[in-house]
Amino acid sequence: MKWNAILLAAVMAVPAVLLAAQGVTIRTSEVNGRLVDDINLPFVDDPAVIGEWRSVDFVKEPGDFTPGTKRFQGDLYLGGFNFYRGGAMGVVPFSPASAPWFRWTRGVVTHSGDKTASRYFIKEIGGQTYMFFEWKSGDYVFGHRRPEYYVLRKTGPGTGRGAKAPSPGRAAAE
Repeated sequence: MKWNAILLAAVMAVPAVLLAAQGVTIRTSEVNGRLVDDINLPFVDDPAVIGEWRSVDFVKEPGDFTPGTKRFQGDLYLGGFNFYRGGAMGVVPFSPASAPWFRWTRGVVTHSGDKTASRYFIKEIGGQTYMFFEWKSGDYVFGHRRPEYYVLRKTGPGTGRGAKAPSPGRAAAE
């Protein structure tokens, strides 16, 4: 059974700001009791996302975030992302130079293993640049729960190699 993102959002009460993100429709199916997003999205550049982003909080809704006040108790599982030109990514702390199972297109990060397409949006708050990223964990995939949000702060333009993804040889040597 295929669901349009709008129908799924109505059921799960996803904020409208994420639905409208760049006009991308994410189709979601239920397969053997799990939610599977269509991750075959065309690449659309988003220069604002290129660079280093580090997690600063995890919140139920984007409106729950207050800069300088961490709501989540405990350590954050996701350390952050490195976004490179052309849709390549790194994930911190697990694979900061290259994480080929993650790809990005404007407003969406896909995960090829989990078959999830998570929306993101970027917002300036108090002179800092923040990203609100849907965390589609097992609670979403298997429990059909509404995603919560990692809040990431932009910390740099890249990893010292500019905004280009490292070559496989360089990544292995680091």
